[in-house]
Amino acid sequence: MRTLPILLIISLLSFSASAEGSSDTTKPISLLYNGAEYVKQFNPSKGDPFFPVTNNNGSVKYQHNWYNNIEIHYDCEDDYVLIRDMRGLLKLRLINDMLDEFTLDGHRFVKKALETPNGELYEMIFEGKRTLLVKWVKRINSDVKISDTYVLRKHILLQANGKLYPVENASDITRLSPEHSRELKKALRDNHITFRQDPIKASEIMLKELEAKGW
Repeated sequence: MRTLPILLIISLLSFSASAEGSSDTTKPISLLYNGAEYVKQFNPSKGDPFFPVTNNNGSVKYQHNWYNNIEIHYDCEDDYVLIRDMRGLLKLRLINDMLDEFTLDGHRFVKKALETPNGELYEMIFEGKRTLLVKWVKRINSDVKISDTYVLRKHILLQANGKLYPVENASDITRLSPEHSRELKKALRDNHITFRQDPIKASEIMLKELEAKGW
């Protein structure tokens, strides 16, 4: 008479142990499909609010579970991550409170509460003793000559010594270790790049040099 309850307990424990180390799936019962419908209106001839990519296939960590090989769109005007519904038709807007991070076409985005209590999405460029982030924003251009078109802008940010700094020129990185500014500028020359050409890559190169040398 005691066999059935014992077997039931063993079965439940086995299921719990296997589920604890696994991710949810994108089956119809998945926890992923619980966002609101994305109903934003825009004129495609004027551009769109999405982060530009070649391939929209990516992965998302949602409610602490990873979902891989799904179609993702990142609205970097309103800071929303979108997926298709379980039928592959409507776009669903994921709930930001439940979103941890996502990857898209070689870019990794993480949520950090740097501006609002609920957090915002930033592209993670480098993570070490210091962290290099980029906040991508798309807005309708206010220039009267080319009005009503979406323009993508970037804001490079550096987390160091418990503070957040905007990065607008090479000196914003070299001042982390001014006694080694020559070596940091040499690292850029060795990589045949300037801050003006590619400020994100230049900042990353200098930060990696700082980390590698322990400065």
